[in-house]
Amino acid sequence: MVASRSALALLHLHPRWHSRHRSPKPARKRPSRALDSARRKASPSHLLHRSSGKAEIMTKRKVIIDTDTGVDDALAIMLLAADPEVDILAVVSVFGNTTGERAADNARYVLDICGRQDVPVYRGSDVPIKQELRMNPGIHGEDGFGNTGLRPEVSVATEPNGVDVVLDLVYQYPGEIDYLAIGPQTNLARALEREPELLQKLRSTTIVGTLGPALYRDTEPWADRRFRVSRDPNVTFDIDAAEAVAAHEGDVTWCGPYVTRQALVPEDFFIEIAQSTGYAPAELITKISADYAGFYSRSYPQPGDERVMGINDSMAVAALLRPDLITASVMRPLQTFEDPATGDRYLAGVHPVKDETRPVQRVVVDMNFDGVLEMIGETLRRPLPWR
Repeated sequence: MVASRSALALLHLHPRWHSRHRSPKPARKRPSRALDSARRKASPSHLLHRSSGKAEIMTKRKVIIDTDTGVDDALAIMLLAADPEVDILAVVSVFGNTTGERAADNARYVLDICGRQDVPVYRGSDVPIKQELRMNPGIHGEDGFGNTGLRPEVSVATEPNGVDVVLDLVYQYPGEIDYLAIGPQTNLARALEREPELLQKLRSTTIVGTLGPALYRDTEPWADRRFRVSRDPNVTFDIDAAEAVAAHEGDVTWCGPYVTRQALVPEDFFIEIAQSTGYAPAELITKISADYAGFYSRSYPQPGDERVMGINDSMAVAALLRPDLITASVMRPLQTFEDPATGDRYLAGVHPVKDETRPVQRVVVDMNFDGVLEMIGETLRRPLPWR
């Protein structure tokens, strides 16, 4: 089963708009503090691949996941946990879909279900940089898992702090880490306060957020019907953090609701996989997504009252691991806009002005949604263990 075509409003823009660029690797710097011993005993960051009688080293992609673990976050974590070519160095929690504490425990629970006890989880930011704390209990439930009450056997410790771990890892592996932020960008902003060149020391940064590309001289992008598909909580819940990321140089890709909310997947897609395979990861998604699918089905009514759900964070994972699934993107400086009706502040990619000094970052406009869904299906049908 594939997502209904009515949910996939595809655009076809020129492919030159989504070419990938990499910043040069900075010089190696010693870690600022020692990482915990469990992380040092983790699985090796390479595989030995034998071809034609010769041994070759295949380097794994090093990834840090920054998450406010709700329903779609859980699915995104699974996509990375199942990929044999990905080495998840750390998962760091942030507030958003639920509290920072529950986000950490939810991530631990997902990884344990997937048999990935080797992946460490750390507590990150529990509150925004400046503004008042806001969360999304009406979408993901108070616990982020559809009010199912699921928790890991052992809760995630408060120390070491996730931001400290991020900085240590970046210093240990300069230019090698792909950073995936699928919640508010608070952890990134706090790390940038201490290391202003953080984004340049990362191999890439992929973020779920931004309104998308604004039209030329558009001063009210939130009023554009293209953007009314959704609000942008990952940015509005900590606009100061988002602005900090947008103001720094680096290979940054924003994959916001403008594109992610165009892909709504039938709830039956996940139910069928869970029932036909009996695999724990697929069963977990169906267990925690009942209320989540209810929200999406009410917000985005489908023909025949078909129940659907969003896969926002999985779109960002696909953009990271499979950039060929990005069918259109633009390189833009990002600008803050405030909606006077709500007071919410957003980021949107704007056309550069003459003598532009703001960093230019990538804004995803369109993706191959069927390709993303195929990627999800292949993952959930893959038997455990995922390592």
